[in-house]
Amino acid sequence: AASGNSMPGVELPALDDVTLRETIDIANINSREYQFQIENLFLAALDLTFGRFQFDVRYLGVGGQNPQVELNRRRLQNGTQELDLSSRLGVNQVLPSGAQWAVELANNTLWLFSGSNQTTSVSVLSYSLVQPLLFGAGRKVVLNNLTQDERNVLYQTRILARFRKTFFTQNVAGGNGFLQLLQQLQVIYNERDNIKRLERQVEILRALSSQKPKVQSERLDKLPENWIIPPALVEKLEFDEESRMLSWNGEMTAEQEKQLLALSDEDSFQATAGELVQRIRTEVVTLDVAQLETRLAQSINRLRSLERSYQDSLGSFKLFLGLPPNMPMSIDESLLKPFQLIDPLLPEIEQEIYDYVEVWAQVYVEDWEDPNLVPPTTAELLKVVEGLQVLQERLSNDAVRTLEQDIRNVDLLLGNTQEEVSEEILQLRKRRFQSEEDRDRIRQSSANDIRLYSGVRKEVQEIKSRLEGLRGFLSEETLSNDQKKQIILEMANLREDMLRISQGMQVIEIGLRVELITLEPFTMNITEAVELGMENRLDLMNQRAFVMDARRLMEVRSNSLEAVLNVVVDGDVSTPLGQNKPLDFRGSQAGLRAGIEFTAPLSLVQERNAYRESQIEYQRQRRTFMEAQDNIKFDIRQSWRQLSVLRQNFETSRVQIRLAALQYDSAVEATSDPAQAGRNQGLNLLNALSSVLDAQNSLISNWVNYEQNRLNIYRDMGIMEIDENGIWEDDFYQHRAGRSRPTNEHRQSNPGTTETRVTAGEDIQPVVFRPAAELNALTETEEEPAQAPQ
Repeated sequence: AASGNSMPGVELPALDDVTLRETIDIANINSREYQFQIENLFLAALDLTFGRFQFDVRYLGVGGQNPQVELNRRRLQNGTQELDLSSRLGVNQVLPSGAQWAVELANNTLWLFSGSNQTTSVSVLSYSLVQPLLFGAGRKVVLNNLTQDERNVLYQTRILARFRKTFFTQNVAGGNGFLQLLQQLQVIYNERDNIKRLERQVEILRALSSQKPKVQSERLDKLPENWIIPPALVEKLEFDEESRMLSWNGEMTAEQEKQLLALSDEDSFQATAGELVQRIRTEVVTLDVAQLETRLAQSINRLRSLERSYQDSLGSFKLFLGLPPNMPMSIDESLLKPFQLIDPLLPEIEQEIYDYVEVWAQVYVEDWEDPNLVPPTTAELLKVVEGLQVLQERLSNDAVRTLEQDIRNVDLLLGNTQEEVSEEILQLRKRRFQSEEDRDRIRQSSANDIRLYSGVRKEVQEIKSRLEGLRGFLSEETLSNDQKKQIILEMANLREDMLRISQGMQVIEIGLRVELITLEPFTMNITEAVELGMENRLDLMNQRAFVMDARRLMEVRSNSLEAVLNVVVDGDVSTPLGQNKPLDFRGSQAGLRAGIEFTAPLSLVQERNAYRESQIEYQRQRRTFMEAQDNIKFDIRQSWRQLSVLRQNFETSRVQIRLAALQYDSAVEATSDPAQAGRNQGLNLLNALSSVLDAQNSLISNWVNYEQNRLNIYRDMGIMEIDENGIWEDDFYQHRAGRSRPTNEHRQSNPGTTETRVTAGEDIQPVVFRPAAELNALTETEEEPAQAPQ
């Protein structure tokens, strides 16, 4: 496994956009647990080799001695020197019946180096045969250890095969697996989009609520003595004798504030003037704005927690893969593409239309009665109209074409077109439609979306005609101020209409794209699923075999209670003594012994206890096997029920997200409608935003949970076939698990944080909360004004 300690001065490589297939490859190489299981199989195989070796012909003598040679040189007291060579070589074997035979050849050669230099050599050929008749007799008893070693190898093979299925399931659908990381990413993206929507609505409501009355008034019971309004404040300050109201007209500068407070030192006047100044200076925050800002702050805090949680899960996933937690890594997000319910182009166009208010504000005139007014020129108005035409063309070309492609995709899915379709589309239809009722429901929903699309397209063409008429009107040489005023208002209406249309297009696209998301089919009934599990679960096969092992051990232990009764045959044949004929074996030098060994079973308390323990262990293994059967049945039935419910929940989520999009669109439209002012716009927006966020999160959650349970039920049934690369042989994972890249292709330098990525590094992307005071009206912003599209 990889270590987190890199060499000094060497940075760990970054793994960018790691696909599901690549995570399997990495885990197969680096996972400590996977390596542990492989080693367990190897260790079991080692035990088997020793067990088989016990029944091979072994180089051991009659007494179990190893082959040996001994050479000694001696000098006797009489001066005689001799050299003695002793050697021994034997073989024996244990037979499956329990019999054991042995043959041994021993030789002793003596060289005398005095006198006549004599040499003598004597050899002895010994043999023995022992055949048990009661204790230790029979193949079942003798081969028990070898049988167990062989079965242990089979068990470990099954355990490894089962582990590969479980390992793949954990990698893909575990608590911190690949799909769970994708779900967390999608929830983060949903939360970010929700924050953007909240900021937009806070900005709009803030601008609406910041429109203060032009005249501010405070009650003043009595004017100060010698009351005189200075000339600098004549047009600003006014006192109504009848209502006793002191009024201020328009904005107040710091100099004007000083002049007002300096008019009198009386306490009543100072109090009234102070209240008047405070009213003018105080920024009004309505309840709707406060509610939205509170929710915005909560959402930003939640986003930070989500990003932190994702980094924790990613670190845990790295440990699962056997990677150091400090290695930069990001995962491939291609599986999330179907959940991109809105093409990025549509929000981009909407933002351009929204920001165009700054261009329009450059020609807007608030007070046409101002004698010092310099009205906008015809060229300036024409420039704004040209920018609106560019925006209309973006709606007509880019946005409308995007919807047309989505409609075409739905038609291909439903089979409404006569053109040839690819095998991928055919498989998509097979996965998407479980019945004709399902197809009819989608056809009805898409027909409604197409009707809405036709209406939107017609509105876009009407806006084009209105813009052309407006441009033709601006071609006149001279225009009155009233005409310019009407043109400016019409341009504002056109921008508002285009903004509404762009938002409506997103609602239509959500309805179309949500129908293209598919769930992998699972049509097996619950009885068939349970039967498959009983037949194919490898761990259940092992558990059943454990019962047989316990029964066999019980029979072996019962043999230990038998008496020892062995037939023993042994003998030897040697060469003549005092001669140098080491191979001259003679019958006269041979001996043979045969007999029976018997030991009465009178003191076998320990053996009896062991036998009783084996009986108890056998019953325990039976109960464990029955419990394993019940647990497997329960797991399969539970996953089957969850699959059924999650499929229904996912279909409900499709409808939920459609309704949430319509609710949000209606709430936004009501917010910008002056006729509905004061009708809980803020609360309606909060409810709509919560509905959108909940629907988005519910959609990805139901999809991930469904896929997790589909993996679980195939794993629990034991029919999940894993290929040589560690990937489940399922169409979805074989075709969508991603490619495996060359070794160094995905290794880049440490990635930087980008707008769309939360996996770039350990640091959580900062999110800035902007309170109401910083979300002023567009006329008060410090940003550069937007330019008309070119």
